[in-house]
Amino acid sequence: MTNFYDFNIQPNEEVIETLEKFDFKGACIFYDSSSLNDNKDEILDRFNMLKESTKLNLYHGVYINQTNPQILTKTVLKYHKRSDIIMVNGGKENINRAACQMPQIDIINEPYISNHNSGINHILSKMLVENNISVNINYRSVLKSRGYYKSKMLSQINQLFSLQDKYGFRTIISSGSQSFYDVKSPDAMLLLGNLFNVKKEIIEKSLTTNVEDVIKNIQIRKDSIVDGVTIIK
Repeated sequence: MTNFYDFNIQPNEEVIETLEKFDFKGACIFYDSSSLNDNKDEILDRFNMLKESTKLNLYHGVYINQTNPQILTKTVLKYHKRSDIIMVNGGKENINRAACQMPQIDIINEPYISNHNSGINHILSKMLVENNISVNINYRSVLKSRGYYKSKMLSQINQLFSLQDKYGFRTIISSGSQSFYDVKSPDAMLLLGNLFNVKKEIIEKSLTTNVEDVIKNIQIRKDSIVDGVTIIK
């Protein structure tokens, strides 16, 4: 049986209930790093309540949105041992480069935003592979865009898939759901893959086995004494 995941949702009960109805295996809720400074305990308590209320395998992640590479690095190092997953918002060239260099980061979100191209070049592609970092494609951004902006974004994502095909880094696809209106069934998410110039198998992997690889990394990190040293069970 193929297991589907949505690894970029907001902490919304209706979103989680709808994902469960659509038979998703798991999901990840991302919390903005800026909100964790003052409300960390309250946020984690709410997350644990959501986790206990669902059959989904629910994970929590920290979403970091910084425009300064030095502050980005500091924030990643602050949170990477306190959360299941670190996702950094991509964008300008200097941010994408800084993010691709950090193995503490699990996911780069939409590196093509604020760029004329995919935001990833051949050098950064190799860094993604070396540092085991995935790239997230957010369906919500694609569906919200219109006209020229949608055409541009689709072209950027197709460039990203071409680089993935050549260098072998992972892509994942998520709904970016903020309400239950945003939630898509696995079949609908596969169908939306027709927007891109890639085979259906690539889209399916981005919703299934590629996400499972990210989950395996979570467990490896939890089993590690220090970075790079793993307890053998």
